[in-house]
Amino acid sequence: MEKQASARDLSAETAAQAEATDRTDPVLRTFVRDGRLVRLPARWQRKLVVLRYVAERTFEPGVEYPERTVNEKLRAWCEDAPVDHVTLRRYLVDLGHLHRQHGSYWVPETALAH
Repeated sequence: MEKQASARDLSAETAAQAEATDRTDPVLRTFVRDGRLVRLPARWQRKLVVLRYVAERTFEPGVEYPERTVNEKLRAWCEDAPVDHVTLRRYLVDLGHLHRQHGSYWVPETALAH
């Protein structure tokens, strides 16, 4: 009986993830091309999707990055976009995707686990 409930829970979780992916893929296709930002969305919910994507693809939990490295990594996303790496970095810190202290940045273990 427990195994059935567990399988049902897993199935529901998989369906929820697929539904979330279905909603985010069009957003990412619109605002991210060839590993670069086209622009940041004006709508907050879409902006959150794009910023989370940038954080997940750019930084690893458990690694401490000096500010110079963070800037270089984010500049690559902003090459042709009307947003600069400083704005992008500020959003990532404000949203908790990155933590900052004394010129070092890191991904908190819980930030990208959702």
